[in-house]
Amino acid sequence: MKTTFALPFTLAFLLFTACEDAPPTDYVARPFIQGYLLVGEPIQDIVVALSQPIDQAYDHPGSIVRDAAVTIEYDGRTLPLLFREEVGAGSYHVDDSTVVVLPETTYRLRVRMPDGALVHAETTTPRDLAWVLTPPAFVQYPKDTTRLAATDSLRLRWTPGDNTEFLLRVMVLDTVGYGRYLSPPTVEANARTGGSGSAGGPGSGGGPGSDGHGGSAAINYSVTRWTLVAQDRYQIPWTSFSWYGRHDVAVFAADHWFLQWFKSVQFSRLTPEYDPRESNIVGGLGVFGSAAVLRTGVFVLKNER
Repeated sequence: MKTTFALPFTLAFLLFTACEDAPPTDYVARPFIQGYLLVGEPIQDIVVALSQPIDQAYDHPGSIVRDAAVTIEYDGRTLPLLFREEVGAGSYHVDDSTVVVLPETTYRLRVRMPDGALVHAETTTPRDLAWVLTPPAFVQYPKDTTRLAATDSLRLRWTPGDNTEFLLRVMVLDTVGYGRYLSPPTVEANARTGGSGSAGGPGSGGGPGSDGHGGSAAINYSVTRWTLVAQDRYQIPWTSFSWYGRHDVAVFAADHWFLQWFKSVQFSRLTPEYDPRESNIVGGLGVFGSAAVLRTGVFVLKNER
């Protein structure tokens, strides 16, 4: 009796499965470009990759495209870009490091993918910037951060160029060494200041740390802080410095695409999300933008000095 019932059941199962809808189409990867041209610096760090499905583990090294044909066109010149392998990744660059990005110039990126697909984008670099007021090279971290004067911050001012919004970055350059930069040098190690990224400072509020996420944990342990500035001056709060020692303070006058992309994936949400309206990549995903950059070094001294 068991055999008698098993056969009709098997046939019914086969008939049922044959009538089901076809399985969903496999995920189709799309080209992804990430490139930023910085005025006065070599053309480098142009990432060409493939998008990945969200239902699988993210594989950054596996997404990188190493054999695309990449060129940059500007002022009647066409420059080939070479792939440079990096630890767990890689990017494209112009081999001649004496070729630097020019201000107020349109650059066109063309990427021929290995399957023949063409991806392209363009950016016009902003006008160069200059400092009007820079902070001192050495600053003393306040001894009492609970009673700070209203003017107790680092004031910056720069020429506005054509921009009305700027990105400001505070980045520690050495989280280990401290005494080696003093005169005379010592073996003293670096340490955290205890700064928490108070409101208005890089990395606070909507400004994430280097990992692209907000929250107190990212603020306390991040080596990079960002903030959006809607004027040509800024006062950096002391609590923006989560480490002592060497720091790089930079102002970015970004083009439209750089700025919109950065707002989308860095400032607008705790979890970055892609918005095609904030991308200028034709035939793919991502961003190709540019910026003029001002940098200055700041060394934060410990309280006892």
